[in-house]
Amino acid sequence: MDPKNQHEEKYSPEFAEAEQIENIDSGYNHPDINRVFIAGTLLFDPPLRRTRKGVPVTNFIVVTKPEEAEAAEGFKREPVYVSVVVWAKQAVQCSRHLQKGSAVFILGELQSMPNANPEENFLPVQISAQWIQYLEKGKFSRIVMTDEEPSGDSKPENL
Repeated sequence: MDPKNQHEEKYSPEFAEAEQIENIDSGYNHPDINRVFIAGTLLFDPPLRRTRKGVPVTNFIVVTKPEEAEAAEGFKREPVYVSVVVWAKQAVQCSRHLQKGSAVFILGELQSMPNANPEENFLPVQISAQWIQYLEKGKFSRIVMTDEEPSGDSKPENL
């Protein structure tokens, strides 16, 4: 076989695709990044509950609205509703200081909600808040990052 044809055959599109597929499973360590930033207002007052082990927890929904400039360009965007879970000391502070309509900035991670069911393609996610900043006038305070992580077997209960 002609060496020129060997070179062309080795680097054919089919070979390149097969090489890419092979490289996916080659153990390449890529970064796993799970960071979420969101700013918006609370849809309702955050209720404080405790797990069976006594760890405080609260859940609330943050609503973000699209900017007016985007709507003016002919794009009609709907508000986005995002579920947030807050644990430990942060949960207590949220229940004390936040209420329906409070403006917040949240840094956290996406996590699967307890009712997720991959077998039925039902995969809701929520933000597990790690840092919360109040954006209300007169409430310039930050809810500190929590150093307590709830165990995976903790289930929230009503107070």
